[in-house]
Amino acid sequence: MFSYALSLSAAVPSGVLDMTADFAPLFVGLVVGLGLSVLGLVASIAAYDIRQTRQQARQEADTLTPLPKAA
Repeated sequence: MFSYALSLSAAVPSGVLDMTADFAPLFVGLVVGLGLSVLGLVASIAAYDIRQTRQQARQEADTLTPLPKAA
C-alpha cells in the first residue's frame, strides 16, 4: 500500500498535477473554434456589405436622369 502511494507521489513533482497536458486539446479546440467563428462573422459581414453596395449601385444606375439634348 505504501509503495503504491510513494510511486504515485514520485511521478508528480511536489504534489501538484500538471493539468496543461491534459487540457491542451481542449484549449486548442477552443482557440480553433473561436478563430473559425470570428472568420465566419467577418465573411458574413463582407457578403452583406458587398450585396448592399451592389444594390445601391443598381439603384443609382436606374435613377439617373437623362441629360437634356444639346442644341
